Amino acid sequence: MYAVAEPTERLLGRPLRELIDADGELQQELFAQARWVRQQHQMDQVHLRGVIEISNFCQKNCNYCAMRAANHHLERYRLSAAEILDIAAQIHRLGIGTLFLQAGQDPQCDAILQEVIPAVKKQFGLHVLLCLGEYPRATYVRWRALGADSYILKFETSEPERYRQIAHTPLTRRLQCIRWLQEIGFQVGTGNIVGLPGQTLDTLVRDVLLIQEIRPDFASASPFIPNENTPLATQAAGSVRRTLNIMAIFRILFPQALIPSVSALEKLAPGGQLAGLNAGANVITINFTPPQCRSKYLIYSQDRFVVGLEHARSIIQQAGMTVRPVAI
Repeated sequence: MYAVAEPTERLLGRPLRELIDADGELQQELFAQARWVRQQHQMDQVHLRGVIEISNFCQKNCNYCAMRAANHHLERYRLSAAEILDIAAQIHRLGIGTLFLQAGQDPQCDAILQEVIPAVKKQFGLHVLLCLGEYPRATYVRWRALGADSYILKFETSEPERYRQIAHTPLTRRLQCIRWLQEIGFQVGTGNIVGLPGQTLDTLVRDVLLIQEIRPDFASASPFIPNENTPLATQAAGSVRRTLNIMAIFRILFPQALIPSVSALEKLAPGGQLAGLNAGANVITINFTPPQCRSKYLIYSQDRFVVGLEHARSIIQQAGMTVRPVAI
């Protein structure tokens, strides 16, 4: 278990770019402050989410993602409502309070969700978190009315031109969707990718400033991972160090936010998710996607790290934290 500490004079007033690039003693001070803020705001228990990756079909062509529509090497799948409900029952039996439904941007999931969301709320009382991409406002309104509670839509990068080059759609559309979700009453999560090609420290500063403007309920930073069969396959991976620093900054800026320690940290550096908890995170997502589908959901490349329940329990214990018994 790592110590917590009140802000030090050396840390207070530091420019954001210095904190994002912190290393050594300064980084440890940053992490200690993040843990102190988390403790002071009674956010020290870890929230468990059970994710089901319900479809790897996607309309978009993001350069970093192997589920992009132009990747014809990928075998596609889409789970049925019955399959999803069976897994949701397992998640409920394990005492995990949040069902996380994730997919590529696949409009064919809409009919499945219309059956799944009300059934999950009625049968299991689970908190329903969605991460499904950009849709018209009316679609978000319908999902909210069905019982969905929260939604994750990361903006990835705050630079409009870089976003367009990578996602091939305008950043303004992405940000409009985030605003709609907030207006409709969803708890909203967003965040960035650390280490995208061409990214600079100043870019990351602007990312943090944008997330301050959005003021989400969940804040996430993930390191870039080069993915097979994508235009960015040969690029270098993002910095785990900077990702952890941004997570700590998010904790300090948003004391009561849910901040995940993502599986990408573990893929790039063994012990990475434990480091995320020690940098201020308080969410772990456990993967319940059927094994035959996991290898086709290429969010972090084919050999991604798949988080299981025992791994989650182990790192939570090592961090000196406990599991929160109910979701919010």
